[in-house]
Amino acid sequence: MTRRAFTLIELLIVVAIIAILAAIALPNFLEAQTRAKVSRVAADLRTIATALEVYRVDNNQYPAENYPSPLLESTGTGSALPNRVKLAPLTSPIAYITGLPGDPFATERDPLNMLAPPIYHYAALNDVLYPGASFFDGDNDDMVACQWVLQGNGPDRSPDLPNWQFPRYDPTNGTVSLGNIVRLGP
Repeated sequence: MTRRAFTLIELLIVVAIIAILAAIALPNFLEAQTRAKVSRVAADLRTIATALEVYRVDNNQYPAENYPSPLLESTGTGSALPNRVKLAPLTSPIAYITGLPGDPFATERDPLNMLAPPIYHYAALNDVLYPGASFFDGDNDDMVACQWVLQGNGPDRSPDLPNWQFPRYDPTNGTVSLGNIVRLGP
């Protein structure tokens, strides 16, 4: 009676082939996750932008970026309100947005996101602490006239404070390229 079985060499070859296929597939899977997070950030910023515009229609101004408050947090350039406090007028007393979405690329070392969970950065021109007339666009250092800026940290997970809107994320440089995801409005 003859027995049929795999030899140790045959099993090692099959395991090696599976390992090679896994090594090829894993980076593609991780890159797909990053692309999905970038898409989520873009959708979240679009949702917050819509809420900001509806807020402006009702109140004739955008929510102030900063105001005198005991909730001021110390940052590298002075003090500012945490992002959760800055965007709180969008959620109550009138819910322009049901909840503030979290930034999937946020880091723990971001001074403007000390209150959990970390959310997107918000800056407005009607800020009483740091008034201005325009923002850099983050692409080619040109000043653009806009009323507010929303920003997500991007795949590099760097808040780039104090000039947090620079550089702007460019997906053509790879999904983990440097830069932050920025939305200017209106």
